[in-house]
Amino acid sequence: MARYARIDTGRVAEIVVLPEGTDPAEAFHATVAATLVACPDSVVIEGWSYADASKTFAAPVVAPPTIAQLVAHAAAKRFAVETGGLSVNGLTVATDRDSQSMIANAYAGMQASGAASVKFKAASGWIELTAEQIKAVALEVFAHVQACFAAEDAADAGINAAPPTITTLAEVDAAFAGVATAAGA
Repeated sequence: MARYARIDTGRVAEIVVLPEGTDPAEAFHATVAATLVACPDSVVIEGWSYADASKTFAAPVVAPPTIAQLVAHAAAKRFAVETGGLSVNGLTVATDRDSQSMIANAYAGMQASGAASVKFKAASGWIELTAEQIKAVALEVFAHVQACFAAEDAADAGINAAPPTITTLAEVDAAFAGVATAAGA
């Protein structure tokens, strides 16, 4: 099989594969055949550029993310990690916004009422937590959420520094590497 790139205004519009030895001029109308360039490199795909003068292909240049895209990615990453769950003393705890509120309410209610324990539905099922256990969970969730916001704040600072110290999506993701989650993300 022979590969050809159909070139349209300096870009690979599509890849055409013909049986070996088939002349594109015999397989296509002359106007189409004139746009086909032999493309033996299987890496070349649609969207690559083609320089007619040098007869070379080049991968598209991906523009670096904008500051707004980096900041939005940091916010989305923080939310995903914040609400992605947490492991506390072997117990998997949901940390979505509703669960954060329920944990804080259970802890506050136990403090106000003096109750010895509380029934709670964890990700693993129904459990009964003592006042000390719900306190430990509430404090871990609090620390987790704060660590997520601190990581986003640090990412934003790096993005907006002069010169910036964070310029890629991977560097934004790395800013959250130290924040523990139940899934380990």
